Amino acid sequence: MTDPATPDHVTGAGLPAEATGERPGPFSVFLKVLSAALSGGLVVLLFAAIIPKVTEFESVGESIKSIAPATVVLMLIMALAIRVVLAASYSVLTPGLSLWRSLIAREASSAVSNIIPGPSGTAAQYTILRSWGVGLERFARATVAVSVSTDVLIMAGPGLFFIGWTLAGQPAAEGGEHAWGFGLAAILLSAVSILVVVAIASSVKLAARLGRWAQACVNPLRRLFNKPKLTTWPDQMVAMRADLVEELRRDGIRLLACVVGGYLLNGVLLVMCLWACGASRDELPLSLGLMLYGVGRIATIVQITPGGVGVTEIAYTAVYTWVLGDAAQAAIVAGVLVYRMWTYLLPIITGAFAYVIWRVMRHRERRAAEAADPV
Repeated sequence: MTDPATPDHVTGAGLPAEATGERPGPFSVFLKVLSAALSGGLVVLLFAAIIPKVTEFESVGESIKSIAPATVVLMLIMALAIRVVLAASYSVLTPGLSLWRSLIAREASSAVSNIIPGPSGTAAQYTILRSWGVGLERFARATVAVSVSTDVLIMAGPGLFFIGWTLAGQPAAEGGEHAWGFGLAAILLSAVSILVVVAIASSVKLAARLGRWAQACVNPLRRLFNKPKLTTWPDQMVAMRADLVEELRRDGIRLLACVVGGYLLNGVLLVMCLWACGASRDELPLSLGLMLYGVGRIATIVQITPGGVGVTEIAYTAVYTWVLGDAAQAAIVAGVLVYRMWTYLLPIITGAFAYVIWRVMRHRERRAAEAADPV
């Protein structure tokens, strides 16, 4: 299962150097410190400034306490199912990698990503998978395929949900005309995203042009920190496109099934959390709830804080409150916080267990190898 020597374009295009074992440079350290400061600031802003102005903590607590035990169990099952589906996206792209081992690596990396800024989670996942013989080329290609597929779905999802909401008769709360504005913006964004992806997938020149454009945007920032000018992004973008097309041709259906499954389960879980905390199903039908989830999810594509903490809570709260109105504020805040408990705190706990399990497995595997070859 070990891959051959890794071509330069795969390492450069697929993963940050730090994620492959190199020590972080000054710029990376600066970004980590900045990200940590932003994380702390946003958490303080969320709990000390925004939530008290939106609704009383007491009403939020009462909404959370009102959740039935059976609903909590169902939420837990859904949250764990999401973890399994996300892990499956790597196992389907990596020959010889079992779902169990992929789950261990994914959970451990999620725990690290939710705590430490930067590509720390990617580095942790690669370290664990490398111990089981997954080479850098295979891991880099799988990472690029999963990341690009997920980001494209996040951009296109709101428009697809808008179509579903329209087919359901556009149910909404009284005074929820803002849903129309979100829907129209979502359908436009989805159309543009799909057209761009199709164009890049069918044109090497366009991929190179996109690399040059991104390079031109980043180089001025690099000059501020005395970093060398980037010159290889066009070639790396072309190589990344070729790798992605190859992965999708071979395992595209299974990969998309995992990515779409995880995306949908997350949306349903969020809506269920809102319902459980008091949001009315008449005012927030599933079709509308999923569309608003898709709109809010866009804010999580670029995570400037570990696990998107602070940003995610603010984005979802703002989107749902804008449509459902002030009367539903307590239920929305409570529901979003419960949702983040399942999607932010739970992976930290499962990731800690996964790391311990990996260490125990590696210890047993080493002892078995030594017993088989005592020399």
